[in-house]
Amino acid sequence: MKRLLIGIAALALMAGTALEADAQGRGHDKHMRKEQVKHDKKQRKHAYKYAEKRDREYRKYYDKREKEYRKYVKNQHKRYRDHDKWYYSPRFYHRTEYVYFPQYRTYYDPFRRGYVYQRNNVWVFAPNMPSIMAGVNIGGLNVQFMANLPL
Repeated sequence: MKRLLIGIAALALMAGTALEADAQGRGHDKHMRKEQVKHDKKQRKHAYKYAEKRDREYRKYYDKREKEYRKYVKNQHKRYRDHDKWYYSPRFYHRTEYVYFPQYRTYYDPFRRGYVYQRNNVWVFAPNMPSIMAGVNIGGLNVQFMANLPL
């Protein structure tokens, strides 16, 4: 009887070990990881191509817009409006986001090359700096960069 119980226990132990080894997949999991890595690389490559295409379209749009604006300025005999001097400092240059000045509750819109601020509880766009910011050292102000205007 004792031998029978020991034999059954040994058989159960061997069966349990074999089932546990099968559960690990014996390399199947490794193959799946390689496939997953390939899939992830493919997705990243696709995302990069999409971003590249989007950037090309943006550049094309803004180049066309700039060309049309210069043509308009020339035909209307107006002065070409470029960004204000402070916008070309290293802190702001090559940024595509809106610049927010929290102390003055004012936004600089680099796309329209002007300022958005509140006057008499109404948001106003002006190509010139608001009078409340005249003479202020913008390089020393606390600013935030925003993807879009929260108006």
